[in-house]
Amino acid sequence: MTVLLDQQLVVHLYAPTDGPDAEAAHRGLADIWRGCRTAFGMTDPVPGTGLPHLFPAAPGPDPDPPRAREEFAVAAQERAGTDCQAVLRRHHDVWNLSVALSPQPGGHPPGPGWWAGVEDNWQALSGRWDPHLLGRSLIRLARVDAVPAVLAADPGLAERFGPARPGAGLPLGGALAADGPLALWEGGDGADDRAERRFLLALAPGADARASAWAWSRGDTAIPPLARYLLHAAKLRHQLRVWQRDGRARAVRTALDGVAAELRRLGADDAVLAELLRLRRLEALLLHGDLRELRRTVEIAADNLGRSVGPELPSAATGPFAEDADLARSLLERLDDELAYLDVAVDRAAHLERPPAPPAGPPATASAAPPATAPPERSREVFVVHGRDEPARRAVFAFLRALGLRPLEWEELVARTGQSSPYLGETVARAMPLAQAVVVVLTPEDVVHLHPELAPDRDPELRPALQPRPNVLLELGMALAVHPDRTVILLAGEQRPVTDLGGRNYVRLTGGPECRSKIAGRLRLAGCPVDTSGQDWLRAGDFAALAALHREVPG
Repeated sequence: MTVLLDQQLVVHLYAPTDGPDAEAAHRGLADIWRGCRTAFGMTDPVPGTGLPHLFPAAPGPDPDPPRAREEFAVAAQERAGTDCQAVLRRHHDVWNLSVALSPQPGGHPPGPGWWAGVEDNWQALSGRWDPHLLGRSLIRLARVDAVPAVLAADPGLAERFGPARPGAGLPLGGALAADGPLALWEGGDGADDRAERRFLLALAPGADARASAWAWSRGDTAIPPLARYLLHAAKLRHQLRVWQRDGRARAVRTALDGVAAELRRLGADDAVLAELLRLRRLEALLLHGDLRELRRTVEIAADNLGRSVGPELPSAATGPFAEDADLARSLLERLDDELAYLDVAVDRAAHLERPPAPPAGPPATASAAPPATAPPERSREVFVVHGRDEPARRAVFAFLRALGLRPLEWEELVARTGQSSPYLGETVARAMPLAQAVVVVLTPEDVVHLHPELAPDRDPELRPALQPRPNVLLELGMALAVHPDRTVILLAGEQRPVTDLGGRNYVRLTGGPECRSKIAGRLRLAGCPVDTSGQDWLRAGDFAALAALHREVPG
């Protein structure tokens, strides 16, 4: 049985600095700050910080706008002679209130009951302000005689914390072994839209400094790595809740579709129907703009999550970090699908608004100008990045042509440089910016693994895995630099994750029509005049037959 030697509770709250909830959130943080003074005796300034121990007044217009983009501490207070402290920080557009609580010296022996009691007190102090926050995280710090491998095997530590879900344990012993082993678990129901997260951070004797630096403080007032990571995760899950809440607007859109169809069936007056369609199109355009802004916020949060794991927070294939990454990918994919749907809705409404075409006149002469609505030729051009998997390249090219687009052949790209023997990099650098969109086909072609000198034992990156060719990854980076909003990433088969692409959305190649619809939608978002009026695009390029979808590491 694991023995609990000492314990603390660390709480990280996250609140918006602007937006509809900003004013109420600021009032809530002020109320909680005062509550820490009365309920937990935090009435003293924290020595050595130079920070005031009183909560700042309600913020007005920022006199120094660049400062709003920085990360800095605003106030700090403590109960002298104990490990009870509170620090208020501003991180770009988020307030972060961090509170550390510890048992009274000479009190009862350590046990789960103390956590339960102090969490009840905390809920009574702060719970009414939860609707105005982006999220909150409660971390139980447990110094134990030996870190357990599985939390659920030790009911004493798991009491009132909630059983560990399968795969929710994140062992951190490897890279941190020099400072003592740590292990982090997340409890709770695992709902994607949860605003509160509960963790247990177990540490062996001698690992106190490392655990504190990770979850509370490295001896200064800077936000610690885990709190910064959880801030970005809270923003991500907040955006998920915003998207779910705005489903009401999408229901209105669907209802309007039904009303328009019924009016047509009943033979409604043309003027009435035209006005309804005009409102329908305006509503779809407004939704489209809101969704684009929401998607951009999600993409930034997902990118920040990916950057937060690494030297300070080791990444893992399972556990809380992996769950957050999966949620980011899933939410981006759902937003892209809805944006593509709205594009179709806007186009359909615009088409229905147009008056009938006049009767056909005499045949056009050879010198007649093309219709004004014809898309420019360049808008159909797609730069395709691919490796040596020729069947995959042919399938993607055939599919793009079936959509009415022009995937650019290599010899055409060479000709655009104006040189007979250009360097490969020069060809890519000159031609890529000229295309309307870039499609990057990531196929598993190289067998790679991390050198044993650079990783501890049992590190998953020591096992051989499949990865795209280096030139494909290099050109993918160029594409994201040149066309960050017009690059479509296609992933075929199982591959080793690319760390710098953590949170980046992609389309997984499959043999089903959903995959084709997603690619068409992404290209439409990139400004390409995608033609899905026929059926050829649903069959061209046999993705289901690609060997890349089932390729495995040899042996």
